[in-house]
Amino acid sequence: MFCPKCGKETDASGKFCQWCGADIESVQSRPVAPVPEEDEGPDVGVYAGLGRRLVAFIVDIILLLLIDLVVAGTLGLFRGFQNLYFYAFQHVPASELTTEGTTAALFGSIVAAYGITLIAVPWVYYAGFESSRSQATPGKVLMKLVVTDLEGNKPSFARTTLRFFWKYISALIIFIGFVMIAFTKKHQGLHDKLSGCLVLLQD
Repeated sequence: MFCPKCGKETDASGKFCQWCGADIESVQSRPVAPVPEEDEGPDVGVYAGLGRRLVAFIVDIILLLLIDLVVAGTLGLFRGFQNLYFYAFQHVPASELTTEGTTAALFGSIVAAYGITLIAVPWVYYAGFESSRSQATPGKVLMKLVVTDLEGNKPSFARTTLRFFWKYISALIIFIGFVMIAFTKKHQGLHDKLSGCLVLLQD
């Protein structure tokens, strides 16, 4: 074995180190001081809690639903929603659901409808607003919240884009990534940590 004081190899059966004379048993029995958790950057403001962020989220979801309705109506995406319902639940053949009568046309309409309304529009909404001068979506503005990087600066569009797509991971793991907001030191969800973002209360 090695002496915990001098680090030299010593007789495993001995009580004292043959090199420095340290009492090996007493040195080994000393409690080890806990290592403090490494802080991820300086404190840059008041971190927003789960309650405020939840209210902001609800406001943003309502606004997003209204925007999706306008976009879907403008681009004619409602047909894609209907196609999924009739094909998956009513078992209507693909040949009867599209003008082309092909499976490719059917799935194309479905992917366009859900991809634009569930991914493209929310992405532009969240990443655009959070990287803008206000650093906040309308819901966050209402609740006096801003999104920053770990130093408290305005995040780039690339960073807020990462933050948005990491939210899908936070949701997929039974929403644990969002629940983390209530228990982490800086009230960061998993998507905040992975993208290097903070949500702060405005002064």
